[in-house]
Amino acid sequence: MDSRLRRENYRRLVEEAAIWERWGDLPRGLVLDYGCGTGWFLQRLAGRGFRVLGLEVQGEFLREARLRANSGKTLLVLYGGGTLPIRKDAFDLLLAVGVVRSLMDRGPLGEAVEEWRRCLRPGGRLLLVETDNAALRRKITAEGIRETLQQAGFQGLAWHPIRDTSWWGLGLVKAGLWPTSLYGRMARWELKQRKKKGAPKKGKMAYLGEFLKS
Repeated sequence: MDSRLRRENYRRLVEEAAIWERWGDLPRGLVLDYGCGTGWFLQRLAGRGFRVLGLEVQGEFLREARLRANSGKTLLVLYGGGTLPIRKDAFDLLLAVGVVRSLMDRGPLGEAVEEWRRCLRPGGRLLLVETDNAALRRKITAEGIRETLQQAGFQGLAWHPIRDTSWWGLGLVKAGLWPTSLYGRMARWELKQRKKKGAPKKGKMAYLGEFLKS
């Protein structure tokens, strides 16, 4: 496994730990995985009993996601952008991991947020994970994402950093100096530390935000 894959696997484990911390005790409802990519989270949501619709704009990612999918719990759709092909108030939960910058390449974030709100039922939850780095800041700040969601009528339930992209431990992961069997334990430790310390004055951080449709 090369350094890129080691880093990617560790990053996903931190994000997954953050998601289960928020959703682990919720009823197993219907989830929209918006920008499902290659199906990492879609597979894990289905494995925990959720029913999941995955939307993805890139066909090659969707083909890989189909190899991971549980056909009894998941449905995958190639999405061309714009209005979601979903009726109003259809979903209990919506997951959006790493999609904001690419969304803003196609238009204002507010347009996508309105669609997210439309397809969530009252009382439904949106969970968003995004990395505050130079590429994102050319479009919007992390705080700007939170403000956009709240201006659209979402109620904030959680907003905190979950991962530091410049953490020295990540260098050990990339170099292969940590055994992969310890990645999950490390991910949970880092999540706990980032939540406790809060947003730093500098550094690239991944944030989790959870929002309620009232």
